[in-house]
Amino acid sequence: MEHTDYLENSDKLMRLNRFCARCGLGSRRSCDTLISSGKIVVNGKRVTELGVKIDPVEDKVEYAGKLLTPGNTYQYIAYHKPRGVMVTKSDPEGRATIYEALRIAGFNADGLNYVGRLDFNSEGLILMTNDGDCIHALTHPRYQIKKIYEVRINKKLSVSDAQKMITDGVISEDQLLHAGNIHEILPIIEGEYWYEIDLYEGKKRQIRRMFEELGYLVIRLKRRQFASVKLGALPLGAYRKLTEKEIAALSAAGWH
Repeated sequence: MEHTDYLENSDKLMRLNRFCARCGLGSRRSCDTLISSGKIVVNGKRVTELGVKIDPVEDKVEYAGKLLTPGNTYQYIAYHKPRGVMVTKSDPEGRATIYEALRIAGFNADGLNYVGRLDFNSEGLILMTNDGDCIHALTHPRYQIKKIYEVRINKKLSVSDAQKMITDGVISEDQLLHAGNIHEILPIIEGEYWYEIDLYEGKKRQIRRMFEELGYLVIRLKRRQFASVKLGALPLGAYRKLTEKEIAALSAAGWH
């Protein structure tokens, strides 16, 4: 397809990456990657040029041999992930995924993508949606989206180590990792050490790596808030649709 087939100033045209994002293929940035790698076909021709515009009504866009159609409405789901479940679409080791767990719970999430990750042994709030722009805004480092975790460690956290995580940061695998804030939580069981950790970064296994570098063992890790959405009383392994109020609050992240 030639770029000149479509006039840039036509009101009815839409950028191809935006159209693909609306069809649930991910953020506009990730859709740009699909386009530049030649995985998107428009009207029977493979497109690799970024910035191309299409007519979302008249043009036929395909990915992996399937015709793409924007969803009539976006879906936003909160899911309480248990430990021992992978946040991925498929696992080569055959471990259970959140998609399989949700099917067992009665919900088909195949058309949704997860927002960020929790590792295999962590639990708590996972957001899922087919709104690619939302995913981009909630996961891009520049937006500094706040996440809140409850962490149990094997011994009391020293004041100096807490201050190091917040102020100086902790170097792990050549990355400088920071916590936003740390509060001690009064334990229900004597002898346990629980802390509330705020994060504004989203690096892989970040909390576990920070504590490990400082000589602590993370026994339990639970995310209870992502942006404005709280886990609340949602039971373990259950899901719910976000309320209109929650979705409106998420829009403050800047994707709309």
